[in-house]
Amino acid sequence: MSKQRFSYTKEFCRRIAITGWNKRPYFTYSSRYSVLRRWPLAKFSTRQKMVLSIGCGSGELESELNQRGRKVVGLDICFEMLQTAGRRGLRNLVQGDARNLPFRSSVFDVVLFPESIGYFELGPVLAEVARVLKARGRILITAYPTDFASDSIYKKRSLQEIARELDEGGFRVIEQSPLTVSNKSVKPVASEEYSGLLYVLAEKKANK
Repeated sequence: MSKQRFSYTKEFCRRIAITGWNKRPYFTYSSRYSVLRRWPLAKFSTRQKMVLSIGCGSGELESELNQRGRKVVGLDICFEMLQTAGRRGLRNLVQGDARNLPFRSSVFDVVLFPESIGYFELGPVLAEVARVLKARGRILITAYPTDFASDSIYKKRSLQEIARELDEGGFRVIEQSPLTVSNKSVKPVASEEYSGLLYVLAEKKANK
């Protein structure tokens, strides 16, 4: 990510934090749907306690995971977003750049990207994620499909593109699916064309 794009993204997130998603033409599924905030728990074991959420935003998902026994650290570039997350009771919040994670190596069991990967060039970010994950640690990604009407600075990728970048970054894809999300359920669908959200679960390769 260039310095100019980084600054623009940070300012965009700051505006969202101040005005709220409900006053924007866009939204995040994890903030809108409580069913999606509970859904990730089925994707990793009870032994996987230490969770890093990159691009945690206003903290709805992270607060849910904390309440259900995970130890979540939320990272965001935007101080105002972190203030909002703090008002939800989150305490382990860090303002920082995903390209240079301010954590020691091999500390996290799971890294989440809750609809946030579109704000990053994944190469340098995945290198840092591999460093801070424990052996065979996992990444869980939700992202917008390529035809989703997101904000203009969000880089949309297909499942195939995400899987390729994960492989190049030292991760093995375990599951992937296009999803639809409603107030009552999160369901896989046959095609990205009919999805509202993409899901990928990957594991750190043994040699990383």
